[in-house]
Amino acid sequence: RFYEHCSHAGIALAKRNFTLRYTTNVPRQVGLAGSSAIITATLQCLMGFYDLSDADIPKPLQPSFVLSVEMDELFIQAGLQDRVIQTYEGCMFMNFDRDLIEGRGYGEYERLPTSCLPFLWLAYLSDPSNSGKIHSDVKARWAAGDQTIIDGMAQFAKITDEGR
Repeated sequence: RFYEHCSHAGIALAKRNFTLRYTTNVPRQVGLAGSSAIITATLQCLMGFYDLSDADIPKPLQPSFVLSVEMDELFIQAGLQDRVIQTYEGCMFMNFDRDLIEGRGYGEYERLPTSCLPFLWLAYLSDPSNSGKIHSDVKARWAAGDQTIIDGMAQFAKITDEGR
């Protein structure tokens, strides 16, 4: 997909070999975005290997690219949130207004100071499930105009606006 994207964008890639190896300690299927983290890191490695910058593949578009790889190649249903955090590497305000996403292909992303954050705890179940099943239903219901989902997302947006 990286080659296809670069070809479509008119970015010529040198004919060089590239080998990728990775290890992870992210538990499988617990909703900690392990697959998107691996794909985001792979994109960053490929960009570094081929001397590409954010001018070549703009940072705001990188999360959408990662999500498209997950959805089209791995058949994982998810959203942009984890991919934005992984791309920008920090605490981010994210506005996924439909007009923004449909108009320019990405939302509004703004870095927030981590000094304002309280202590955070990570909790997950040791009995993994397929988080994509949950994401898939929510995403499909949102796309279909389910008012319960739309109202819930509006409430989340209000909370993020207050936290900003």
